[in-house]
Amino acid sequence: MLKFAAAYNEKMIRFKQLKGYPLSLGITDRTGGVSQGVYGGMNTNFYNETQFETACKDVKIAIEDLGLTGKIIIATRQTHSNHILKIDENTDFESLEQIEVKGTALSEYKLYSSPDTDALMTQRKDVILMTFYADCVPLYIYDPINEAIAIIHSGWRGTSNKIADDVIKEMKYHYQSEAKNFLAGIGQSAGKCCYEVDEPVKILFKAYFSEREMMHFFESKGSGKYFIDLKKANELIFLENGLQSDRIEINPACTICESDLYHSHRKANGGKRGSMSQLCQLIK
Repeated sequence: MLKFAAAYNEKMIRFKQLKGYPLSLGITDRTGGVSQGVYGGMNTNFYNETQFETACKDVKIAIEDLGLTGKIIIATRQTHSNHILKIDENTDFESLEQIEVKGTALSEYKLYSSPDTDALMTQRKDVILMTFYADCVPLYIYDPINEAIAIIHSGWRGTSNKIADDVIKEMKYHYQSEAKNFLAGIGQSAGKCCYEVDEPVKILFKAYFSEREMMHFFESKGSGKYFIDLKKANELIFLENGLQSDRIEINPACTICESDLYHSHRKANGGKRGSMSQLCQLIK
């Protein structure tokens, strides 16, 4: 595992290993935006109609901070699935939901939402990719040789079903990517220190993980309760697919512990809260 370096940008969390590559990628936290209250100070969830205009302002702040130049934004509408959208020159944007942004901070962009999607991948250099988080794990997989990027939303369901494994296979097939060339990152998410699950969740993991593997990321609390380390589980998925450990950068931050800095669904007890986003664009 590559030691995570602190963010080198005030508004976005970035990964040190990507510096110098023709890719701009970052993850928001709760700082640097204009949202207020439980949504503050940065909230990118424009799906919440009551926060739509303010969220658009926060998304624009993030885009400008990353220096993204694309005018097409493709965002996931997540369902904890293993569904992946590949964006290429043949992508039919009419098959996606176009969100009206006239009169908002995003009025210069075309904003599309991909329904029932938890991962995006592309080689196009004119599109901005966007995913959402509030405890679930932000993942990216970058192939600098074939200039391809994927970003992934992986909660316990996506991790138990190994969505990252599916994305890697898709990148190998469509982009001729090789595991040795991948750079991968794991962002801030609910940590093993706080993220409690029950026996039925562990049973679901048994479909794709061995007992030996699960020893690395499940810790029993007794009475059928466990702490789970989704970061470690996704790291194992990367490693079993041939990624090199020194090319996997992991942010150790726990969104539940540090809910003043990160949006957390668990900390909000399922109530009102904002979302963080991973945004990226390949650079021409």
